[in-house]
Amino acid sequence: MTRARATAYNYALNLLAARPHSSSALRRKLTQKEYEAADADNAIRRLLDNGLLNDEKYAEQYARSKMLTTGASKRRVTQDLYRKGIKGDMATTAIANVMEQDEIDPAAQIERVARKKLAQLGDLDPVILRRRLFGFLARRGYDLDDIKGIVSRLA
Repeated sequence: MTRARATAYNYALNLLAARPHSSSALRRKLTQKEYEAADADNAIRRLLDNGLLNDEKYAEQYARSKMLTTGASKRRVTQDLYRKGIKGDMATTAIANVMEQDEIDPAAQIERVARKKLAQLGDLDPVILRRRLFGFLARRGYDLDDIKGIVSRLA
């Protein structure tokens, strides 16, 4: 006996129960599971109408998580949100709200991230230490001038 396949809406609910998603990421997952485009759109619309899917809230939660736990920069979070289907003003507003609400100081943030990485790097040759710290901060999306300043001060 074969099991009936879940509706697009129920499948989307299961995905949201596991972790938050943006509406475009959810649409992509539904399409990958070979649900019809109309069924996927109806499921997304129903979730939005019921308040179970909210891109603004998702963007803020994602930005808060990345900025506070991993020390990601505004640029890095903007890029991540863009990949997740949160574009333009919505991403910018979410990041600005997080920085204001959580009182994130970008200068203090890059210093905290740099000090933590320096502690992990241990006793390396100063040139290698600076190069690795520089690369690490660049991958986190920090501005070149900020990286140069913090590396010259700490390493």
